[in-house]
Amino acid sequence: MKTTTPLLTAIALLPFVAHAGLAEKGGLSGEISVIAGATSTNSNLSTNGNAVKNAPLNSEGEQETSSIVGALGSVAFTFGQSLDKQIFVGTSREDIAIGTIALELGYQQELESGTRVSLSYLPTVLAEDVWTDPFTLGAARSETEKSGDAYRLQLNRIGGSMLSLDLAYAQTEVDLEQSGSTLGLSPAQQQSLDRSGDTFYSKVSYRQFLGRGLGISPAFVYMKNESDGDAMSHQTYGGELSYFSFAGRNKVVLTGKYHYRDYDAVHPVFGEVRNDQEFSAFLAYEYAHFFEVHPLSFVTLAGYNNTDSNIDFYNASEFFGSVGVTYRF
Repeated sequence: MKTTTPLLTAIALLPFVAHAGLAEKGGLSGEISVIAGATSTNSNLSTNGNAVKNAPLNSEGEQETSSIVGALGSVAFTFGQSLDKQIFVGTSREDIAIGTIALELGYQQELESGTRVSLSYLPTVLAEDVWTDPFTLGAARSETEKSGDAYRLQLNRIGGSMLSLDLAYAQTEVDLEQSGSTLGLSPAQQQSLDRSGDTFYSKVSYRQFLGRGLGISPAFVYMKNESDGDAMSHQTYGGELSYFSFAGRNKVVLTGKYHYRDYDAVHPVFGEVRNDQEFSAFLAYEYAHFFEVHPLSFVTLAGYNNTDSNIDFYNASEFFGSVGVTYRF
């Protein structure tokens, strides 16, 4: 899955405590989260920043700060004699707690072995505004839409263990692709910058409890991006580690990630093969029964993401912080 800009990351904590079934009770359940905060971004690719890129081209973007307000939620309907079947729509609590946001519509079932199988469709995970030509220099860049569809298969608690597998396939399309059109590149060079294409994603994770309400969850990530442009195609290798602590009303999840991206071909604008190192950290905190209201929780999140590329144009960083409340029903 694509780790999107977490500006509207909802408030949720990893559900490490297992229930006998997919929910505590059958029927309709869900939650809604409302947050407010601020974000600071430094990226040449972000359309939230300055539309004009000043010389030199191979340099980092300008810092931009903005406020954020958002509301997210999820609804599920659980049924079956053992509460082993569920239809769901919304944002996954597990994804949100580690800094990933995606709307999902899907179905999951718990097998007799204890394995939880989930199939879902994600219509918005790849949707965002991008520059038609990110490399335009000294003039206002115009925006276009990047959209796509993603399909996901998850196997959680495989065989009743703490081992999980997350697989996904996505198709991405940039509506108006004009990368490199202002630089006098040949048609073949421009084609190598085409950002549309297919993505294959896989993640293996394991949860290890260290004590009552305390544990870690390491994960390995591999992603293959096959863009229409060779210079945009790449492979990603990464490791993630989440630490969780539940003590009374207090719940904390701290996640660190490292991803390395290796691109397939020489970038025609900068004359070398691109490779990126991405470091990120994400903290989620929840205080339950806020104001002594049982279904209400106070939540706060903070995150930092840094991309260090051998091509300065692609260096980027982002910090965000937010507070809010979650109501469960």
